[in-house]
Amino acid sequence: MGKELLISDQKPGFDFAAFKDAFERKDAERWAEFYAEDAEWIEYKSSAPPRDPVRMVGRGRIAEFIASLEKSDIEITLADEILGSERAAFSVDVTLPDGKRVFEHTIVHIEDGRIVRQVDVEACD
Repeated sequence: MGKELLISDQKPGFDFAAFKDAFERKDAERWAEFYAEDAEWIEYKSSAPPRDPVRMVGRGRIAEFIASLEKSDIEITLADEILGSERAAFSVDVTLPDGKRVFEHTIVHIEDGRIVRQVDVEACD
């Protein structure tokens, strides 16, 4: 865990290390800045299956969601990164205050140094 595979054609405009830091610190303001104005974040989970996933569209809506995480007592870790020029993939491990866990695999699509699309597939206790 924690090892990073860096593919040499990654565009320098996306600072994955800074994204990871903002993500794990739940620094809502910094974290939201990594998304394009018209970004889309899609989540597939048991309560939001493929026929009806959670969709957040626009940096403003995504920032609202991230702000709710910032105020929560969850612990969140990003690991197993694979970075490319137009996409990155990673796992997310969340521990809730009651000890239950949520695990996600995430793919982000990157254009001009910002995330334009994020897709999460989630499993939970």
